[in-house]
Amino acid sequence: MKMMKTNFRTLVGSGLALCAFAFAPIARSQSSASTPSQRPAAMASMESRSGFATNLESQLRQQGADARVQLDGDHRDDLQIEWQGVGRNDIYKIVNSSAAHDARRMGFSSFTFSNGQQRWDYDLSRESMVVSLVQP
Repeated sequence: MKMMKTNFRTLVGSGLALCAFAFAPIARSQSSASTPSQRPAAMASMESRSGFATNLESQLRQQGADARVQLDGDHRDDLQIEWQGVGRNDIYKIVNSSAAHDARRMGFSSFTFSNGQQRWDYDLSRESMVVSLVQP
């Protein structure tokens, strides 16, 4: 069982890295595109973050995790990950992966993980985590 958990976590980490590499060119092309006003640039950035979230959810589900990934916040810059089986080791691997670095470049400000009992809020700019219990 321990070997299976280790392999699953390795797959999740690899999937996140692939996700980051898949969306890095999209983020660069959208950020370098010339736009006449700030509004289209913000929309393109939100679209790339939405694509990042969709791809991350697909990767997690392909690896057997029953996860739901959504955007939250006024600027859709918080990545909400609801995953019943998520634990500290999984979160550590995600926030220390290249995907977290790429997410920061794409305009994400934080990741929020929840397993129904606990909630982990990770601030990408401060590289800090706050853990709290989920209120019923």
